[in-house]
Amino acid sequence: MKGRHSGKAAVAARSVAGGSERGGVMEDPRLVKQVRELRRLVPCRREPCGLGELFQDAASHIEDLQVQVKLMRMLLEKLSEE
Repeated sequence: MKGRHSGKAAVAARSVAGGSERGGVMEDPRLVKQVRELRRLVPCRREPCGLGELFQDAASHIEDLQVQVKLMRMLLEKLSEE
């Protein structure tokens, strides 16, 4: 089911999104800080960007960066041959 979280992921998503605590589960401040940092580093392709979308965008962004690095290495190799 798209857009639905279960278990700990749902609690983490609500906590990060500013939702209330449920079931007496405390939000982990380290997790909140890490997700905020990830939001800062990864360009979000959708608005609003939920936790699941953030992770998908992070994976896509990493793949894009890997392609850029590969291309730059190929260019460097070609230019150094000349």
